[in-house]
Amino acid sequence: MEHVSSSSDRSEAFLFMPGTAGAGVLVRRDQIIGARPNGPGAGAIVYTAAGPSIYTALSTHQLANLTNAQVIEPAR
Repeated sequence: MEHVSSSSDRSEAFLFMPGTAGAGVLVRRDQIIGARPNGPGAGAIVYTAAGPSIYTALSTHQLANLTNAQVIEPAR
């Protein structure tokens, strides 16, 4: 039997990330393999399994929250 995903399954599988130069990009959560800051106040560069990098206005902390990544704060 074929599994048919519900609309909530599909919406959970995708993220819309605002671009640094306007517009934005729709990406599957499971395609995100990493990210790093793109400079102070310049958003982040997101690395995908498919290969292309995505330049987004989101910070790495915002991306961590969206992908349910564990955030480890530096010791003070």
